[in-house]
Amino acid sequence: MLDRQGWPARQVAGDEKPDHGHQLTGKPPRGWGRIYELCRSRGRKRQAEAEKQLIQILKAEKPDVIWLHNLAGGGKWGWSEQMVQIAREHAPVLWTLHDMWALGDGNESYFEETNVRNQIKTSRLRNICAAFGRYPVALTAPSEWLADLTTVITGQKCWHLPNPIDFQVYSLGNQAAARRRFGLPEKGVLILAGADSLKDERKGFDLLLEAWSHGRKGATLALFGRNGQEREGIVNLGSIDTNEAMADAYRAADLYVHPARQENAPCTIQESLSCGTPVLAFAVGGIPEMVVPSKTGFLAARLSPESLAETLASALADPEQLKEMRERCRKYAEEIWNPEKLMRQFAELARELMAEGR
Repeated sequence: MLDRQGWPARQVAGDEKPDHGHQLTGKPPRGWGRIYELCRSRGRKRQAEAEKQLIQILKAEKPDVIWLHNLAGGGKWGWSEQMVQIAREHAPVLWTLHDMWALGDGNESYFEETNVRNQIKTSRLRNICAAFGRYPVALTAPSEWLADLTTVITGQKCWHLPNPIDFQVYSLGNQAAARRRFGLPEKGVLILAGADSLKDERKGFDLLLEAWSHGRKGATLALFGRNGQEREGIVNLGSIDTNEAMADAYRAADLYVHPARQENAPCTIQESLSCGTPVLAFAVGGIPEMVVPSKTGFLAARLSPESLAETLASALADPEQLKEMRERCRKYAEEIWNPEKLMRQFAELARELMAEGR
């Protein structure tokens, strides 16, 4: 998307092969290679290797702007907030926060917001922003919730810059054909839910399964992701590895349920709405900015299986309403996550950074 908008980009990836660019140290794809690398070196040694490789890449590429994402995801593989400080010595830095990790001083990706506002006296972000660097750092977050919270914690402006999405891949499509692709029932109400790991407590699948146990007569729940289990009325799709298949999974469903206890701006909600599938979720983090009751979905008011079950029952009481919401969901996604608008926001921030860094 950056290339199409006149911003040629080179990607540096950690645990996946980049489209065009570099693979940084240490976090191989899942399998024996990852197990070997995890055992090979630990702690500061692995971090030193990652930092050395990053410096080599930056010296070779000579970027005008460096856009950093999701440093927490590579923590045990040598990634750290020091990458921001290293990057600042080579070019202006745009640092996008995908969770609360950088707001604290521990390893948690999320924690109670009141603790952050009232008790955190130091944080990764505050330390980095206060430190001297050759070039400036600008902060962004994909939700207004996290952008506002970050501004409070750091005293530095954090810009709201939503995640982009490929509307050509995630688009309206034929529901019956999508269901046939996965061998799902072609008749009846189908609910989709999933995550990378269904055992991740933050993702709330224990709450969903308890809510489901109250009985959703005539409906089928399809789960995607690792660690799924087959139960009565539940189909396990396993991991879905391509964007095209993921788009068909959303199209197959009448409703996507995102039962996370804590969340920022989930890409899965973006993807579902772009495919025309309304969303049911808890009103946490940045989700209320994405899910508009009766327009793009439904919000459970309380963080409990009972509230989730009540909201789910209300949503499924009128299947025709779910069908009528499909066009509205797509239109809303196109308005909020218009790629040209988002790229203009990025370009404006990047130009300001480059001018400030001269």
